[in-house]
Amino acid sequence: MGTRRENGRAAQLRKATTWAILLATTAFSGQAAAAGFEIPGNSTAGLGRGTAFAVSADDGTAVAYNPGALSRQKGTRLQWSHQVLWSHETFTRGPSAYKQSNVPGTTLAEAREPSENQTPIFPLGAFLSASSDFGLEDWTFAIAGYGPSAAGSKEFNVMGGQRYMLTKLDALMAYASAAVAWGKKDHFGLGVTLQYAMMPKTHLSLVIDGATGGAVNPYYASNDVVATIRMEDMSAFSAIAGGWLRLSDRLEVALSGRVMPVEFNATGDLVLANDRAGAGAAFTPEKIAVTNSTAAMTMKIAPTATLGARYRGLDATGAEKWDAEVNVVWEGWSVIDQYDVKNGGMINLFAAQPSPDVSIQKRWQNTWSVRAGGSAEVAKGLKVSLGGYWEQGAVPQNYEHLDFPSFDRLGVGTGVRWQGEHMQAGLSYAHVFQETREVSETYGKVFQERPLSPCPANCGGLSPVPVNNGVFETSYDQFSATVGYKF
Repeated sequence: MGTRRENGRAAQLRKATTWAILLATTAFSGQAAAAGFEIPGNSTAGLGRGTAFAVSADDGTAVAYNPGALSRQKGTRLQWSHQVLWSHETFTRGPSAYKQSNVPGTTLAEAREPSENQTPIFPLGAFLSASSDFGLEDWTFAIAGYGPSAAGSKEFNVMGGQRYMLTKLDALMAYASAAVAWGKKDHFGLGVTLQYAMMPKTHLSLVIDGATGGAVNPYYASNDVVATIRMEDMSAFSAIAGGWLRLSDRLEVALSGRVMPVEFNATGDLVLANDRAGAGAAFTPEKIAVTNSTAAMTMKIAPTATLGARYRGLDATGAEKWDAEVNVVWEGWSVIDQYDVKNGGMINLFAAQPSPDVSIQKRWQNTWSVRAGGSAEVAKGLKVSLGGYWEQGAVPQNYEHLDFPSFDRLGVGTGVRWQGEHMQAGLSYAHVFQETREVSETYGKVFQERPLSPCPANCGGLSPVPVNNGVFETSYDQFSATVGYKF
């Protein structure tokens, strides 16, 4: 009888660790396009224009915005841009209709107070590019390395109200890019960027309820365990294509987009740990170890398409003095409908048993964005920029999560650029207002995982506890600087 009970617990624990892996992967999926995983703006010049830059891209970041625009960049150029992202993300857990048991070392006040990202500043948004025409009249070639405009680190109170969604995220991603463009400098240009996407690591932690029985608890359970998924050394190929056309002296149009979605074949493992001492489970190191743990899944980053138009303000000599641009952006985030995880390894808390495969729905949706901005020359070689955008969120109502809170947002930016005979420099700033979302316990779709005593069958008929019921308050600040040299 004892062996049968241990085997039963081991099977339930396999489910628990599987759900930990799966929930962790919902926060992993590679941050590389705006509405889903990224905040728009991976260029100092573009950020100051409200990211309306597909037509006017006139520096090294054209590799990402519109490779066709490289055809206008003659000579040999080097450029370094750097962006710092400040993420303001707070979750306040809402009241629950489920009764909370007395768990030593915990308080209801701690669970219900606002839980804020404790590492809001992410300073690693670098963009390094080099381009040259090699003396050819109609061709330009470029290479670049850059990271996405996204927050690669987050950390929340392990005992906070968000604990069953997320406690920590640590991620790094970069694109190695090579581009070529062909065209006539003042008439048209076509180009393509080939990319090798690399994600050296993504580590994510969250809490699962490992209770083997008893009452449902909305905020804390006596057998809570911190699960960390570790995905490392991932890579994939992608491609961006684009072009621009001057219809008249004053009007230009452009079309660009990611024509080859990024597809990561992610692999990694899972580790378990006790939460705060005296408040959760107290498993021994031998019991909490996961032997030969593996996890594998396929993840895609959305295809995109940008259509832009730009009006040029010319003086009597035909020189451009100001411009205004509008971009309409589509992103196909419906490619993220569900995650399928292939698991391996042995769970040792009760008895060594293999981990099963599992899948979960995400139901992300395609998004649209409208971006408008422009620049004006206020002195010789000196331009100021202003712009803004509205962007639709990829996360549907009631599926809100702290991994990548992609909600409807409004961004405003401004910047200044100086161009000398050889040197160029720029500074820009943007603030992103993102809608506050409130999720009720009745409709929340992110549930507490209690696999050792799943609901409703083993919970007195009660359904699983929604853990995203509460208020999501998010906004972002972006600071960007660039320096370049033209030979």
